[in-house]
Amino acid sequence: MTPVQGPTEEAPQSATSFRRLAQDAGALYFPISLLARLPMSMLGMACLTYIVASAEDFTTPGLVTAIGGVGAAIGTPISGALSDKLGQKPTLLGLCLIHVLALIGVLYFGSGSDGPVTLTPQLMIIALIAGASIPPSGPMTRVRWINRYGADPHQLRTLEAAQSYESTMDELSFVLGPASVGILAATFGPAVPIYVAMALCIVIIPAFAFHHTEAYSRFKKPRTTVTETTPATQKPPRRGNATLIAITVIGMLGVGTVFGSLATILTYFADYTGNPGTGGLIYAVMGITSGLAALSVARWPVTFSHPARLLTGAVTLVPLVIVLWLPETPLSMSLAILLLGVPIGPILVTNFTLASSITPSHRMGFVMTLLSAAITLGTSAGNSIAGRLTDAGGHHLALVATLGASVLVFICAFSYTVLNKQKQR
Repeated sequence: MTPVQGPTEEAPQSATSFRRLAQDAGALYFPISLLARLPMSMLGMACLTYIVASAEDFTTPGLVTAIGGVGAAIGTPISGALSDKLGQKPTLLGLCLIHVLALIGVLYFGSGSDGPVTLTPQLMIIALIAGASIPPSGPMTRVRWINRYGADPHQLRTLEAAQSYESTMDELSFVLGPASVGILAATFGPAVPIYVAMALCIVIIPAFAFHHTEAYSRFKKPRTTVTETTPATQKPPRRGNATLIAITVIGMLGVGTVFGSLATILTYFADYTGNPGTGGLIYAVMGITSGLAALSVARWPVTFSHPARLLTGAVTLVPLVIVLWLPETPLSMSLAILLLGVPIGPILVTNFTLASSITPSHRMGFVMTLLSAAITLGTSAGNSIAGRLTDAGGHHLALVATLGASVLVFICAFSYTVLNKQKQR
C-alpha cells in the first residue's frame, strides 16, 4: 500500500497543483475559459436592460428575464447530455449558432420599434430559446479537468486545485457579467451588451471548443472516488449513486436560492437606506471572500474529508445568514455579506467534487451541467420569492427565504454525510 503523505509533503504538493494545471492546459486557456462564461452571466441583465428601455413597465422585462432563466435551467442539462454523447466541440458550436440567432431575435422583438414592448408569444419563445442555448462553458471545463485528473489517485490534489479555481472563476463571472452589462449600456446604449455577448459567442466559444483540452472531455477511464480521507485509503471506483447525486443537486438549488434572494434583498436594502443603485456592489462583496475561500480548498488537509467539509460549510452558513438581520447601513451589511461568502466558496467546490466522484464518466457532462442548472433555477426562484416577501414586509421578511435556503443546504450536507457513511460500511 502506498504510504499516506505526511503534513510536510502536503503543502508542496498543493503548491505545485496550480502550476500543473497551467502546464497541461497552457496559459491562454484560462482567459478563454473565463470569457467563455460571460455570455451566460450577461444574458439576464443584458435582456433586462435592453427591454426596460422600450417597455412601459418593469413586469415585461422581468418576465422575459425569468423565462430566459427557466430556459437555461432546462437547456443546460440537455446540453451536458449531448456533450456526453456527441462530444463538447459539436455541442458547443451548435449551441453557439442557435444562441446568436436567438439574441438577434431578442434585439428584433424587444426593440420597441412598433411601440412599447409587450410580452408577446414571439418574445417569450425567443427568450426561452436564448436561455436554453447558452453554451455551458463553466460545467464543461470542469468535465475536462475531472476526466484529465480523476483517473489517477496521485492527481487528486491537482483535481482539487482545478475545482477550486473553477469555482473562483464562476464567482468572478457572476460579478463581471452584470457589471460589464451596466458599463456597456450606460456608455454605449442598451443594445450594446447583447452585441458584445454575440461577439463572445462568435469568437470565444469556438476558441474554447477547439482548444486542445477538449480532448480531455472524451476520456472514459475509470476514476477513483474522493470521498475518502486520503488517496491511500480509497476504495475501488463505484458506479454513480443517484441518491447522493440528487442530494448535491438539491444542495446547489439551495445555494442558488441564497444567491437570488440576496440579489433582490440587497437591491431593496440599498434603496431603503437611501443608497439606490448600490445593491449590486454590496452583493459583489460576497464574491471576494467566496472566491478566496474556494481557492484555499486545494490546500486543505486530505484528512479533512469532503463530506465533512460540506457539512462544516453548511453549519457555518446558517448562523451567518441570521446575522443579516442586524445591519442597518450599507457598510455594516457589506461586512456581513463579506463574512457570508466564506462558507459559500468551499460549499460550491465540495459539491462539484463530491458529485464528480460518484458520477460515471459517460454521464459527467450531464451531471456537471445539472448542478449548474440547479444554481440558475435556484437563483430565479430566490429572486421571485424574495421579491414577493420584500413587497409584503421589507427585507427583514425576505431574509426568511435566504434562511430557508441555507437550512436546505445544511439538510443536504447532513444527509449526504450520513448516507455516505452508511455506504462506506
